[in-house]
Amino acid sequence: MIILIMSFIFFLFICSSAFAEDFEVDINNSSNVDAGQKIFSEKCTACHGGKGVGTGRAPCVSCGKYKFRGNKNSDIFATIAHGTPKIGGRASKMGAFSSVLSESEIINIVTYLRFVENERISSGEIEKPVVEEKLEFPEN
Repeated sequence: MIILIMSFIFFLFICSSAFAEDFEVDINNSSNVDAGQKIFSEKCTACHGGKGVGTGRAPCVSCGKYKFRGNKNSDIFATIAHGTPKIGGRASKMGAFSSVLSESEIINIVTYLRFVENERISSGEIEKPVVEEKLEFPEN
């Protein structure tokens, strides 16, 4: 049991230090975007809605407004990998996905979210995000 706990702590240390610096994602790489979309659909859509536009249960994650950790790709990676605590009056928190998704799968999700965010900005659906803005929880 101690070895399992120590392994988990080591894993968390490696994940958090592996992306301490921000990293780029290629939103023009259709295989990564498609892979991220598939994983997002399976693991995230129930709470965050289709294309990550948010629901009454979870915030928009394709609006470029990430208040919990920040708007860098490494911040989004960390949020997916390690989850979030209960925020305000929300009934639950987002769980950590590092035990069920690989680093490359999480990076593909980040790539997909950036792709959708860029599409939404280009179409005029949303404005280019201001990092200081609060998370949006659409009312249903």
